[in-house]
Amino acid sequence: MTSTEPAGEARWRAQRAAFGGLAEGYHASRPEWPTLTVRWLTGTDEAGPLAGRTHLRVLDLGAGTGKLTTALAAEGHDVVAVDSSEGMLEVLRSALPEVASHVATAERLPLGDAAVDVVTVAQAWHWFDAMAAAAECARVLRPGGVLAIAWHIRDAGVAWIRELDALVGNQGDSEGRMWGDPLTLPAPFGPVERALFHYRQRLTPEEVVSLAASWSYVAVRPDRAEVLARIADLARRAAGDDGFVTVPYRTRCYRAVRG
Repeated sequence: MTSTEPAGEARWRAQRAAFGGLAEGYHASRPEWPTLTVRWLTGTDEAGPLAGRTHLRVLDLGAGTGKLTTALAAEGHDVVAVDSSEGMLEVLRSALPEVASHVATAERLPLGDAAVDVVTVAQAWHWFDAMAAAAECARVLRPGGVLAIAWHIRDAGVAWIRELDALVGNQGDSEGRMWGDPLTLPAPFGPVERALFHYRQRLTPEEVVSLAASWSYVAVRPDRAEVLARIADLARRAAGDDGFVTVPYRTRCYRAVRG
């Protein structure tokens, strides 16, 4: 945590702590991770540093309820999940009992040196002390291993998404300003590769409300109920003739090889 502003630090801590109580809604409403994106993140795509590898030892760091963990396991990888929230991991364990999981922080990982081929971080890097987390990721990665970081970011090029952002007061979540792009990593990591994927999530208006309720910055708002009611109205207006709302994402992905 780098904020020196007491109010800002208190809000950051409150948002981070909120996830345990949001776990069920988070798991039900957050977007999935498509196969092509997962293969790029693990470096197993045709042009990737681990192309041709089919069974990797992967640490899913900041795994939450297992949205990315599920996709990694489906690819046949041996996955271990780490998250600081017991509440989030309870959902993951229920869905993925075969996956080893640990309550721990990114700055102090419960793995030995050179223990994994890949570390993935989905929707979580901004919660870490980046330098300490990078050092720990380098420690647990084998030489030639991959650190991959990604965010699904709402596409603010769509009018109703801009209206949604104005309602929740967190435009950076869509536009990517809060993620610190361009992302950089210290030695022993090599140059950071970047990729952009597009993803569309199809939800009912009620599911859009559940999605918004899972955002930590909405969860800690004193006017949360009012904001969610306004989001419900917006989602109904944004729905198509079939009654569903399309939530567009630009998925920003980064990876670097450990030297």
